[in-house]
Amino acid sequence: NIVVYVPPVQLSRSVEIANDAEAQVQVDGGLPTFLVVRKADVAEVDQSNAATPVSGVRDQRVGELIRLVSARSRVSSVEPSLVYVPDARASVATISASRHHLVFGRRGAGKSALLMEARRRVAAEGSLDSWTNVQTLRHEEPQRVFLFILDDLLRTVISRRAHLSPASSRVLALSEIREQVRGLLNEDDTSAEQAKRIVPRVQRALMQYLEIEGARVFVFVDDFYYVPRETQPMVLDMLHGAVRDCDIWLKIASIRHLTNWWQSRPPMGLQSGQDADLIDLDVTLQDPEKASAFLEGILGEYARRVGIASLSRVFNRPALDRLVLAAGAVPRDYMVLGMSAINRALARPNSKLVGVQDVNQAAGDAASAKIQELEEDMASNSGVAQKTLASLATVRSFCLDETSFTYFLIGYRDKEAHPREYSYLTDLLDSRLVHLVAAGVSDASQAGIRFEAFMLDLSQFSGSRLKQRISVLDFEDGHFVSRQTRIANVKEVGGTARQLIGILRKAPEFSLERLT
Repeated sequence: NIVVYVPPVQLSRSVEIANDAEAQVQVDGGLPTFLVVRKADVAEVDQSNAATPVSGVRDQRVGELIRLVSARSRVSSVEPSLVYVPDARASVATISASRHHLVFGRRGAGKSALLMEARRRVAAEGSLDSWTNVQTLRHEEPQRVFLFILDDLLRTVISRRAHLSPASSRVLALSEIREQVRGLLNEDDTSAEQAKRIVPRVQRALMQYLEIEGARVFVFVDDFYYVPRETQPMVLDMLHGAVRDCDIWLKIASIRHLTNWWQSRPPMGLQSGQDADLIDLDVTLQDPEKASAFLEGILGEYARRVGIASLSRVFNRPALDRLVLAAGAVPRDYMVLGMSAINRALARPNSKLVGVQDVNQAAGDAASAKIQELEEDMASNSGVAQKTLASLATVRSFCLDETSFTYFLIGYRDKEAHPREYSYLTDLLDSRLVHLVAAGVSDASQAGIRFEAFMLDLSQFSGSRLKQRISVLDFEDGHFVSRQTRIANVKEVGGTARQLIGILRKAPEFSLERLT
């Protein structure tokens, strides 16, 4: 076995050529040779090229950045984050605690990255862990999803036996139950009742086994929203029942408005605050300055890995500000749109830096991809995607055709009177097609009247030419500004909270009844 350490940016390409390279490596005695490719620590990589300032988007290192982001923008159990940037809203210490957690966030918000970082930490501390991505099980019946998660948990626990003898009654009992689980999975059809009947036996066997082994176990379940929403409480209830009173902790990642984690009649699922704590990963535009610093921190770390000391060598300042707005403060969207904007800049003759218009065009290009992701994410929830797309058409028409405002208000009272219609709007929020700008906008003339302020995603109006005098929100120097299209140098600055509220009060009120 020959272990080869390579710079992070070269990892993907090195893995691709490793098999061909093995055939060319000769050792004494003609023994089979295996090349094992590993990522080198940053300190081990020659950083001499970082001393040379980047000359703009046409610098070779920018191409390396594009390839790196393309290869590592999505996190999986075999491809963890290139770098994990701590977030005050959800520390790794919190999610690594002995407590059940439900981790919520929009697609690309960093759910998988947080789970992978927590998995790395608990493994380093000597705990056991199992990992299941429900996306691969999306065509299975919900009770079989439970059994697949259970099978991986049992395999992990049994394979890491440290103290008990293989002939121990506790080991044999756990092994027998695992064989029963595998037998059910080998059947063409498994009923919910069959899965439910195994829960108390599993719980008892795990509790007795772990009492002697003394191991702590973490069960990571990613993309849980692929389980049909109406059956999610049942799956969570069975998982919770199987690990009850054991040193086993569930860490489940999902999209909030595609998740039903508790039903009261009959009581079933995970009750927040009692059975599990909730972690919300969504960085929103409510604090754009903080969102900007967080997102630039992530992309900046990627850039430094390829020798780019500062993002200002690739993007001009207004382009970075617009990128926050275009991404709706979603980390993965920020990364992907940033690379798309670089490609747009490269298509311009003699371009040096990425500009605002490059970001606008990249956002317009992303519109169809977001719709496709919406349909994929909601495929297991019949009819949801169609309702969400219909809601988008209504909101878009209201903003662009009727009122000429790309941002709008939703009244608190309207929200309470139309909870179903409001859920359609929050589906758009989770799909990154609208974004929350402010959660509490007071009415200037009526005490006690409050609103939420939303804005239409940039992808819905940046790809085509807009008619004149449409009011849009922009982001400059860490705060929002309001301006009208095709009118230069006329804008209203929301530099303080009071000034921003003044801007948002002028937005039209959208009636949720339109979504009935």
